[in-house]
Formats: sequence, C-alpha cells, structure tokens
Amino acid sequence: MTGQRMNRWMGLLGLAIFVLFFVGFGVLSGNSPGENASGLSVVTYWNAHQTIGWVQIPVIGLGLALMVLFVSQLRDVLHGAADNRGPLPSVVYAAGIIFVSDLVVAGGLLHIPLLLAAHNHQASIAQTLNFLSANNELLLLFGMALLTLSTGLAILTGTLLPKWLGWVSIVVGLVCCAGPLEFFGFVAGLIWLPVLGFVIRAKTKTSAQPA
Repeated sequence: MTGQRMNRWMGLLGLAIFVLFFVGFGVLSGNSPGENASGLSVVTYWNAHQTIGWVQIPVIGLGLALMVLFVSQLRDVLHGAADNRGPLPSVVYAAGIIFVSDLVVAGGLLHIPLLLAAHNHQASIAQTLNFLSANNELLLLFGMALLTLSTGLAILTGTLLPKWLGWVSIVVGLVCCAGPLEFFGFVAGLIWLPVLGFVIRAKTKTSAQPA
C-alpha cells in the first residue's frame, strides 16, 4: 500500500485506536480498586472480574499495534509536509513508541501478574501490584505529551497540515503536563488521534485532485 493510499485510512485508524482504548481503559476497567485499596479487596475484585481483566489485554494490545502503524505513517506524512527533513518527525515516531512501550511493560509486569496474584489469593502481592498499576502514569503521559507537542511543532514548521491543528496539538501536550489536569490531557490526546487522522485524509484527497 502506497503512502498516499495509507493516508486515506489514517482517520479510521485513529478512530479505531480511540475506540479500542476507550473500551479497554474505560468500559472494561469498571470500578477497579484504587491505589489505597486493601489486598483483600483487590483479590476479591479481580477474582470476580477475571474474564474482563484478561479481555482487556487483547483489546488494548490491538490498539497498541494500530498505534505503531499510525505513528509510523504520521512520521512519513510529517516528513513529506516539512520544508526540510528535520528531526521532529522522528521525535514523533519515538514518542509513539515510548507510549506503546509503557503500556506493554505495564501490561506484562503489572496487569497480568495482578490477575495471577488475585487468582492465587496472594493479597499482599496483589495490593502492591495494584498500587504500582495505579501510579504508572508518568511514562504514559510523557509519551502522549511528547507525541502531541512534537507533532504540533512539526505541523507549525511544515506546509501541508493546517496550523490550527498544530496549535491544538501543542495545547493537548501542555495539558498532559498540567498536574491535576493530566487526565483530561490524556483523554484529549486519544480524541486528537482520529481528528489528526481525518485531517490527514482530507488533505490527501485535496492534494490528489487535479488543479
């Protein structure tokens, strides 16, 4: 599939990522125990929601696989839109990989062991893993902030994508770094993905039309 043809799928790709993350982190997460939950309550909750806990893994995993595809194509789009081949498109790709890597590590080192600890009624281990899982947002937010900020700067220094999208990207990145507002920044970042994808699609269709 050529780059131009792939650009036409960026909107749907971003929308699919948003839906998968919304289901995985939102719908399936439910009222999972908070960071101060006791070991017994953690074990009780996850033993009652083992199926949901395991279903989260492929749902979020598929979203992460699509995320790698999205940022790979985004790098190519930004390279093509730039006045010169600077480092920002590569930074965008690296930020996406950081974002994906943190979730892979969190799933492999925290979520899966948490489910197994709960299944084996290891309350103290489950409590520790639950606490770590509830406080694992630093790299996740760093990845999202770096992704949106570097994309915004790349758009503002480029020639293809609209400047308003660059400013919106930067605002989302700054909110990700805004302490108590960081959760809203993360949610805005997920919404930003399909918006960015559909803008790329629209610009690709426009540029493909004969003058």
